[in-house]
Amino acid sequence: MLYVLRTGCAWRHLPHDFTVSWSAAHKHFLRWCRNGTWARILTTVRGEIRTRAGRSRRPTAAVVDSSSVKASPVAGPRGFDGAKKVDGVKRHVLVDSAGVLVAAVVTAADVQDRAAFPKLVRKAKRIAPTISHVWVDKGYTGQGVMAAAAKAGVTVDVVSGPKPGHGFIVQPRRWVVERTNGWINHCRRIDRHYETTLTAHEGFVYLSQIALLLRRLDRSQLFDTL
Repeated sequence: MLYVLRTGCAWRHLPHDFTVSWSAAHKHFLRWCRNGTWARILTTVRGEIRTRAGRSRRPTAAVVDSSSVKASPVAGPRGFDGAKKVDGVKRHVLVDSAGVLVAAVVTAADVQDRAAFPKLVRKAKRIAPTISHVWVDKGYTGQGVMAAAAKAGVTVDVVSGPKPGHGFIVQPRRWVVERTNGWINHCRRIDRHYETTLTAHEGFVYLSQIALLLRRLDRSQLFDTL
């Protein structure tokens, strides 16, 4: 599974000298996507990372953002993001203040950020009930976002500023989640959308961050396939 994630190859192209067939790997991957195994593993590993850093296992503050990904010509849900001019899917991610993924929701690219926010914050609260404050950008304004945040017991802080006339200006807290999006795009399997289901793409997002955190936990090991 990590080999497919990192290299971006098709399941059928897995090396034949592996101890498991490509069909068995694919079957178990989809099963663990559907039953939430990847999210549970990520929660455990993230808690260990935070504990070693001297922080509580569960985060209390988070940052939210989305990124659109072009889709390959495969069957399945997809849409057109008019703002980014991208035909594909959109990843909505919620990370802690250190940029470690907490929850992710994958939708068609034409789904607005504010429309996906209620589902994302509900999922995040199930994983980390201690989250009480979220930083967002201008795409998450509106009554729907505020109502969802109030229902979840979360305060929302919109981080925005004037557009720079020249050059690039780093917005407070925004760089944290943008860095996470960069980490996710290091994996070739998800730098484009190749899956026929959104659940499979979401599972690969979780798996990419599990691999990242495992490298942090034990830097003495050579995780060549991670």
